[in-house]
Amino acid sequence: MHSLRPLGLLALSCCLLAPLGCRRAAAGSGDPVEREAEDALVSYLRIDTSNPPGNETSGARFLQQLLIKDGIDAKLIGSDPKRQSVYARLASGTNEKALILLHHIDVVPVVASEWTKPPFAGVRSGGYIWGRGALDIKSLGIAELMAFVDLRRRHVTLRRDVIFLAVADEELGGTNGCRAILEQHPELFANAGFVLNEGGYNETIVDHVSFWGIEVQAKVPLWLRITMKGSAGHAASPPDDGGTLGKLVHALDEISRIPTPYRLTPSVARSFHEAGKARHDERGEVLRGIAEPLDVAKIERVLSPGYRSLLHDTIAITRVDGGSAINVLPANASADIDIRLLPDQTADAMTAKVKETLPAGGELQVLLAGQPVPESSSDTELFRILSWSLRNAEAGSIVGTAVGSGTSDSRYFRARGIVAYGIAPFKVNYYDADTVHANDERIRTRFFAEGVRLMRTIVTRFCGPDAR
Repeated sequence: MHSLRPLGLLALSCCLLAPLGCRRAAAGSGDPVEREAEDALVSYLRIDTSNPPGNETSGARFLQQLLIKDGIDAKLIGSDPKRQSVYARLASGTNEKALILLHHIDVVPVVASEWTKPPFAGVRSGGYIWGRGALDIKSLGIAELMAFVDLRRRHVTLRRDVIFLAVADEELGGTNGCRAILEQHPELFANAGFVLNEGGYNETIVDHVSFWGIEVQAKVPLWLRITMKGSAGHAASPPDDGGTLGKLVHALDEISRIPTPYRLTPSVARSFHEAGKARHDERGEVLRGIAEPLDVAKIERVLSPGYRSLLHDTIAITRVDGGSAINVLPANASADIDIRLLPDQTADAMTAKVKETLPAGGELQVLLAGQPVPESSSDTELFRILSWSLRNAEAGSIVGTAVGSGTSDSRYFRARGIVAYGIAPFKVNYYDADTVHANDERIRTRFFAEGVRLMRTIVTRFCGPDAR
């Protein structure tokens, strides 16, 4: 998001009691399934599946072997032998719509020297499990796998088929992962009706969840690459336009100034109104009462960037490349731009605006252009079971819909009419949530165990004979 991502995976929190909020989490769980899950997560984190380049097959094989140990027929799928996904299905013999447990194997790259713990060592320290993917999103993958395996071990009479799907390439848009699998192997998803995936969030205050957000829609991704071409030369005699990099920097400044006015979409309005019920401060008041015309001054004063990102398109320059030495004017330079559009927007208009900013010698390449997809309805049995399970896991908590500021593979299923929900079964304090796509990514050991337990409850209630 996943894509975690402002308000996508992000857990927003008001840590009023800082010493308590920073206390060490309790030691590992005494439940054998939860201990097994913790060991599996540590091993999974030790597999470097950074994308680029990917190499997700190593992670897929690890998951495949865990499934095979329990007698489950798990197979690797994907045309690239280095970038495969893993698929398994528990059959029910019924015509009820199947549930897909989805997560992505790949993780974003790291700068290891900036971490205080080795990013691919799966270190247990200070009540945490550390490593790239601890929150985004190998923890969810292991929780889903344990829920899946648990059905098999207990010989649960299934009311519907359950599919375990771990995919490659999500972090770079899913073109070579989820999208390709759906296009090339539609038979694997026969009668699929529901997906549980990343994208939800919760507001955790110390160790109490006040609000669980179930993601039903997300913003539309638009990834662009700007390439500037010109003449190489000596930096002591630069041209009047500053050369290739100078023109690129000017173009990027113009792009960053493209207007992105605030606008309230229906799905965001609903999610804000529901999230506001869990807060008793000025932010909660703004969320509960938000409506058009928007009070921009108050929104910018009260709401955090994560909330505000759901009210307008965002433009982020994430990568600049060019030059070989301080005294050389390069002939070529490029920059990558991550744009997230409001959920009802197509990419064409923004792409045209960016193109208009480019000077002579500038080229625009569209790396990824998502399309708006319908939000998943909250009027389903699965949503009701999620809501009951989450509220039951935390007394006094509130459950509502959420819109993701990031993106995930859920959009490929929503485009096919399949209900997809993003969930976050693990409590996450804001200072831990800030490690998603950043340094020292980590998850509290106790919170992970609780999330594994919660996922087992959700899957059993929805897929077992007593689901209601």
